[in-house]
Amino acid sequence: MINDYCGHPFQIELSRELARRGNQVVHTYFVQNNTPKGFVSNHVDDSTNLKIMPLSIPMVFQKHSIFSRRKSDCLYGLATAQVVDKFCPDVVLSANMPLDAQAILQKKARQCNASFVYWMQDILSIAIEFVLNRRKIPLSFLAGKWYKKVESDLLAHSEAIVCIASEFLDVLSAWGIEMSRTSVIENWAPLNEIYPLHKPTKWQIEHNIEPSFCFMYSGTLGMKHTPRLLLELARKLGNDPATSLIVVAEGAGADWLRMHAEHEILPALRLFPFQPYERLSEVLASSDILISLLDEDCGSFAVPSKTLSYMCAGRPLLLAGPLQNLASKIVVRSRSGIAVQNSVEQFIDAATQMRQSLALLNFYGLSARHYANENFKINKICDQFESIFEQSLFNKRRSAL
Repeated sequence: MINDYCGHPFQIELSRELARRGNQVVHTYFVQNNTPKGFVSNHVDDSTNLKIMPLSIPMVFQKHSIFSRRKSDCLYGLATAQVVDKFCPDVVLSANMPLDAQAILQKKARQCNASFVYWMQDILSIAIEFVLNRRKIPLSFLAGKWYKKVESDLLAHSEAIVCIASEFLDVLSAWGIEMSRTSVIENWAPLNEIYPLHKPTKWQIEHNIEPSFCFMYSGTLGMKHTPRLLLELARKLGNDPATSLIVVAEGAGADWLRMHAEHEILPALRLFPFQPYERLSEVLASSDILISLLDEDCGSFAVPSKTLSYMCAGRPLLLAGPLQNLASKIVVRSRSGIAVQNSVEQFIDAATQMRQSLALLNFYGLSARHYANENFKINKICDQFESIFEQSLFNKRRSAL
């Protein structure tokens, strides 16, 4: 059983490859979570070994509501537990799962004698405390302390842990987690689903976007993504008819940006909601530079997967965020763009520098796709996961002795 709370493209790609290899796979995800999703419906060429189960809960999901969010998470955890009861998997791999929901799923896996593999996309207790601090919630440090205990207990009771960044290992070691049960597999994006195209694209033509130079941000835009930088870039571009800023996004940050766009004249800025996943290659190929943003306070716990989709699209990357973040390190080591600290001055300077050198942009774009081709091969990634599953089953048997 592969449970991906978000419904991201690369998790369902893993499920498809596992099923193609002869494994019986159930893939679950949360329908009501409004994030960009991959091909989470059945394809005609899917293996009969794969069953995709979209799960929902019997209440309105309010992602940012402190009062109802925990109840929603627990209901989703119960929904995944029911799948475990019916499917009786040998292995449960769970990613992006809220901690209260993860606890329910892990308990059910243990009752059904399945090994549990914790796919660690974020250090969620740090993220929870960060969000509560940002919203000035009283005693947020106590919530962080409580969820740190919940998270460390979940990790301690997992037969295997897959971290997406080696930076997580120092935290796990400090929490007393057995390092022999941990592995690092960096996230990826599907090479065959997101690919380079030439401008102008059909999507670009349909939306009357002139084939001028285009900066683009695509994906979830929360307040942690510092939408202020996009606003400042739009202001900097001013009335330049040869340059535009396209933002294809939803979330609190997108709402904030839209509010500002309604109250001042920003001719370079155009805002779009999420587009169908099957058109993502067209959307990204309508750009000349793709932008990733991450708040400095987020540190290493958040690695935006949009950066990896950008690399598949073969476009130059401009990333503003913590330089110790894995996404920043990937941009630098792959030579696919420029990564800067999260400041208006550095961001605007980097955007201006990139805009002025088309030869450099071509090099960045080719380097981005080359990195993706070398590192996002699903057969090699699946080999790693199957090895981890086998080790998790061994650990399960050993702990039962």
